[in-house]
Amino acid sequence: MKNTSLKWLQQKLEEKNHQLNELQKEIDETNQGTLQLIMELENTADEKLLQSKEVIEQLQKELVVTDQGLLALAVELEQARDRYQNILSHAREAIITLDERARIETFNPAALELFSFSEKELKTLCLSDLISGFEKIFVAARDSNMYPALYGVNGDVLGRRKNKRNFPLEFSLSAPFFTDKKSWIVIIRDISKRVKMEEGLRLMAKIFENSHDAIMITDTDACIVNVNAAFTEITGYSREEVIGKSSKFMNSGFHDKAFYENMWRQLLKTGQWCGEIWDKKKNGDIFPKWLSISAVADERDQITHYVGIFTDISQRKEAENKLISLAHYDQLTGLPNRTLFYEKMQWSVDLANRGHYLVALLFLDLDRFKIINDTLGHQAGDQLLIEVAGRLKKAVRATDIVCRLAGDEFTVVLTQIHGTGEIDRVARKILDSFQAPFTLQDRELFVTASIGAAVYPQDSEDIHGLLKNADTAMYYAKNMGKNTYAVFTESMNRQAHDELELETDLRHALISDEFLLYYQPQIDLTSGQIVGIEALIRWRHPKLGFISPDRFIPYAEQTDLIVLIGDWVLREACRQYMVWMRRGLPPVKLSVNYSGVQLRQSNQLSRLSSILVDSGMNPGNLCLELTESVAMENAENNIKTLHEFKKMGISISIDDFGTGYSSLSYLKRFPIDTLKIDRSFVRDIIENSDDSAIASTIIAIAHQLRLKVVAEGVERKEQLTLLKVKGCDIAQGYYLSVPKCAEDIEQFILEKTQQS
Repeated sequence: MKNTSLKWLQQKLEEKNHQLNELQKEIDETNQGTLQLIMELENTADEKLLQSKEVIEQLQKELVVTDQGLLALAVELEQARDRYQNILSHAREAIITLDERARIETFNPAALELFSFSEKELKTLCLSDLISGFEKIFVAARDSNMYPALYGVNGDVLGRRKNKRNFPLEFSLSAPFFTDKKSWIVIIRDISKRVKMEEGLRLMAKIFENSHDAIMITDTDACIVNVNAAFTEITGYSREEVIGKSSKFMNSGFHDKAFYENMWRQLLKTGQWCGEIWDKKKNGDIFPKWLSISAVADERDQITHYVGIFTDISQRKEAENKLISLAHYDQLTGLPNRTLFYEKMQWSVDLANRGHYLVALLFLDLDRFKIINDTLGHQAGDQLLIEVAGRLKKAVRATDIVCRLAGDEFTVVLTQIHGTGEIDRVARKILDSFQAPFTLQDRELFVTASIGAAVYPQDSEDIHGLLKNADTAMYYAKNMGKNTYAVFTESMNRQAHDELELETDLRHALISDEFLLYYQPQIDLTSGQIVGIEALIRWRHPKLGFISPDRFIPYAEQTDLIVLIGDWVLREACRQYMVWMRRGLPPVKLSVNYSGVQLRQSNQLSRLSSILVDSGMNPGNLCLELTESVAMENAENNIKTLHEFKKMGISISIDDFGTGYSSLSYLKRFPIDTLKIDRSFVRDIIENSDDSAIASTIIAIAHQLRLKVVAEGVERKEQLTLLKVKGCDIAQGYYLSVPKCAEDIEQFILEKTQQS
């Protein structure tokens, strides 16, 4: 049993050993397979590793190439960005990007310059703030459902700069494809120059068609390319008849070959020619025209066309002949005018030098012509000048020359005379020719003249000097009382020099306070009371003593000094009057003389008002005295002015009445309160029946017009008595009181007041 068990064990052991051996074989086989597999794997791994290495190396090479490409691409992108920025920076057009609400996102410098905003300001705006009506355009484009296929919207609209000024612009709105969001690009161009050029072209086209001057355009061979309507109107040829023809077909034959050769020579040399030329119309008429030709060149300075502009000067040629007459002859009287006077005067002087003769120049001026002209009208004045010219020509020899210089100034040139006796004869004959009345507007009028004469060569060897001396002599004749003549002497020059010194002294007198006022009372002839005082200027010259106003006032009226002197008189009289009022004197009328020069001042009302306000004087106590001749000068305007005085409350008096040429039709229109009978009628009122009748007539006329009458220059009791009988209202003169200084007149008024 035991052996059996052992045998079994041994058998089992052998089986186990056999199994172990088998297992060992399998392990060995497995190990060999594993080893072989490992070897195979090692071989495969080495091969794969080698292949991977090659791939990696290849990839590294490709990566290097890719990096190089990316670097090149980055450089290219950077360059593209720089080019883009450079384009934006230097683009002349404004380039702006917008979001989908039309708000500005980006912009280039041109946009800042175009709209004059700063970068910070522009970022806060919408494009509708800059472009008129853009909001509607943008909304229409945005809502078109075409984004991003919208290629562009264009238009011409008005833009607004920062200074609110509008300007024309052209814009293009588009939606780009390359953005990841909806955005818009607007390109804007200022088209002000283009619009201006287009307007200029339209204007030039309109000028071409509507010009009153004929315009003809030719090519370089002088073949007509185009003409305007004026060309057709002037020449009679239609546009179709002349297009393609040579411009030479209108040649009149009036000019020779040399004329046209010179014309083309100058045209080719300077590009321009202008001058008078005679051409032929379609109907065969030869007519003068003023032609201007200009060459037109292209950008390479090559002449491409010629433009000829011409006008028919037929009427101008006729007018030139008339102008020759106008330039040398007075159209009203037909006499030689100032221009021809100098020519004829020079001819007379040359003739006198050759024949050893004298030449006398008479300068004639009508007395009171302005008053006649203003009173009766310019038509009557012109008729008077025509008749005067006729009488002058009849009063002199055929060899003598009568001219009209200007206005009522005439000259008579006496040729080939031997002495002043001939001057006296002709001057008297001229004055005698004025003795007969002139008939103007169916009424007779007596007109006188003042004549001054100067002799060549003794008074002057220069024509201008001779005319000046004759003019000086004429004024001397006027100062002698008019209606006379005077021959120039050196003493007249000295007198003129004295007058110049007098004017200088007058200016110093204003500065140095050399003027003073005297006052003469005006007495009511019924009550005997003082109802007014007249302010009278006196000049206390530091060397010459007291100078009468009759001497210096006429010279002052020839200059602006009378305005300054008149203002001083009025201001000082008003000031003194208010002193008297504060001292309790009765409020009588203050009369102040008012000159014609003052009356013509444009600012006289404001000056007068200022003086009254400054002094505090009541305008109702002031009376302005104007001489009859002053009132009648430019009567219509004076009536308006005097009405303005009346509105202020000022009284108006006409001084020296009866010495002028008053028209009753004008007199009743003047807003006057008083007429003053001139002293020349009062002086001889007792002895001279004519003066007495004139005084009675003036008083009657004044009372019919409900005016007061003042008689001045009363020096005798008999005069005063007669004036009372005639019904005169007021009188003044030496018999009643001499002019007194302010203190003395104040005492005089007080005494008169106490007596009454």
